[in-house]
Amino acid sequence: EVSVVMLLGVISVITAWAGVQSSLHSGQSNKSLSFYMEGLNNSNNLYLTSELKYRTDLVVWADKQKTRSQGGDINAGYSAGSAELFEFALPCLLKNPQSQLADCAPYMDELYLPQEEVMNQAMESLKEYEVSNQQSDRLQMLTALLAVALFMLGITSVIHQEKLQFAIVLGATIIAIFSIAILFSVPVVSVSF
Repeated sequence: EVSVVMLLGVISVITAWAGVQSSLHSGQSNKSLSFYMEGLNNSNNLYLTSELKYRTDLVVWADKQKTRSQGGDINAGYSAGSAELFEFALPCLLKNPQSQLADCAPYMDELYLPQEEVMNQAMESLKEYEVSNQQSDRLQMLTALLAVALFMLGITSVIHQEKLQFAIVLGATIIAIFSIAILFSVPVVSVSF
């Protein structure tokens, strides 16, 4: 009976630990999912902004190309183009007057790479979400298994047949050992206060 009580105590503590860790992994999972959704939203906003700039810059590019072909100064006069157009695209136009705006790699990179970087960060957060969510699910399963082991140990107090009692304790011990082995395969999340 003393061994059963000790097993009850140890398995109760392990069950509580698994429950807390499951909750912490779930919190990490939710945080990563939130970062993913925010990153996806920011990426979409950056893409739309880049597209609007590009479409406006196409008109300005065509106007600057026409001015250049007529021998005019492409830097003269007012223009509604983006800052990226003036800093990165106009030097391309000066080097190659017949080129298209989309052919100017420095301009296109400056316009679209920030969106791609934000999207890549969002995808990393999605991967972190998937890992944390899977670990939380494993720990929830372990909590259920450990609850079964606790129940099995609890019913041994009303069973008076020693062989049956031994079989139940052995089964609970096997479940607990299996659960502990899986518990060690899941990284520990520390709590900061």
